[in-house]
Amino acid sequence: MKDLSITQEYMICTVNEEGILSSHNQKAIVCLIVSGVLEMQLEKCVYLKDKKLTVCAGLPENMAYLKPLYDVINQGKPVKAEKVVETYTAAFTNKKLNELVDALMDGLKAADVVELVKTGLLKNKDTFVPKKEVITGIIEKIRAELLEDGEISEEVVALTVLMEEAGSLNEYFSKFEQKELKTKLETIKNSDAGTFVKEMVQHMDELMASMLISSVIASTI
Repeated sequence: MKDLSITQEYMICTVNEEGILSSHNQKAIVCLIVSGVLEMQLEKCVYLKDKKLTVCAGLPENMAYLKPLYDVINQGKPVKAEKVVETYTAAFTNKKLNELVDALMDGLKAADVVELVKTGLLKNKDTFVPKKEVITGIIEKIRAELLEDGEISEEVVALTVLMEEAGSLNEYFSKFEQKELKTKLETIKNSDAGTFVKEMVQHMDELMASMLISSVIASTI
């Protein structure tokens, strides 16, 4: 199994027991878009300025699972971040969302972190779902870095922020642990140390503010 990206780990921890990211869970969808944009920013092929996204370089081959999202942004001119979000949350069909989810799932298959199972009422539907040991490995990595004394990485901080916003932490952590995770993130954000991790938390806040538009949040309440 090769190393997974932030978006791939987020996908693994967010899909349901049938390997589906529900189109009704708009917060989870927005966070999926945020994670993809974040990855492309870190790779310097997309940049965000004044809440607008612009493509500035080609998408690397090893990030092909983000091609559908990259294509939505690649309009030859800056695109409002909220318009990108609306493409996936306010469209009449789920076509664009399905294209992105399918591309991500293809990447997960190639990484050998999902397995084929039978789902549906009659157990006659073939579906790919994340392997349990892979999910456990991701969750234990978060626990080791943020709840214990492990070295804290930018990737784990970003993943935790995404899962918190999407409401996914409660599936894997107790209420006490969730409170501890939030406290740790706040401590990092308010620390005096100018670390990359602190900068990542601050950047995630800015990115979320650009893309978690009020209409999307209101529709999930």
